Amino acid sequence: MKTFPLAAMPLFMILILTAMAPAARAATGDIALGARISSLGIGPDLTIGLSHQLNIRVAGHWGSYDIDGTSEDIDYECDLELLSGLVSAEWFPLKGRSFHLVAGALFNGNNLEARGETSPYRSYTLGGTDYSGTDIGRLQGDIDYNLIAPYVGLGWGNPVHKDSNWTFFLDLGVAYQGAADVRLTASGAVASDPEFQRNLQQEEEDLEDDLDRFNYYPVVALGLTYKF
Repeated sequence: MKTFPLAAMPLFMILILTAMAPAARAATGDIALGARISSLGIGPDLTIGLSHQLNIRVAGHWGSYDIDGTSEDIDYECDLELLSGLVSAEWFPLKGRSFHLVAGALFNGNNLEARGETSPYRSYTLGGTDYSGTDIGRLQGDIDYNLIAPYVGLGWGNPVHKDSNWTFFLDLGVAYQGAADVRLTASGAVASDPEFQRNLQQEEEDLEDDLDRFNYYPVVALGLTYKF
């Protein structure tokens, strides 16, 4: 269960962006501020030049997606709420070129809420036991991942070391957010039965297995920045 105050994430990112700006002046004198759109959502982007080959980048992301899936013949409708912050270092191995390697950490507040609908005219197997749709009722699920996810990637574009103040950038990377943590509750007649609870736990584990493909979250980001 995450303990980071996720509702404070937007304010947290704004405070970081504000606090780090003076540090950039003390380094190379170059900072760039802009916006990005990515598979993590949309949000602000701050780049700080530490040297001609090393930058620090801080970015925030917000967004939402609808995802549908099936597990044990139960259809799930899922709402993916994206809320995260990325702090990373960019190294430019080829001096004067925009290609760079990236390493950092994603502060991962992404959350998936799932609703599993059952039919009163069908039976479903949970943990090896058959239940009617009426017995199960609606399944409500909450799914999240590790709070801190290591991030690596590569990209093109250097917002703080170009003649032009405006810069486009492209980043490709992956965040390892670990295995999904699934918590399910049911609304049906057997929801409080101890044996059903054990079988519901098996359904949680089955869902976690189905979500293994999201342990590594691919990140594709495009952005536009302005150098001050």
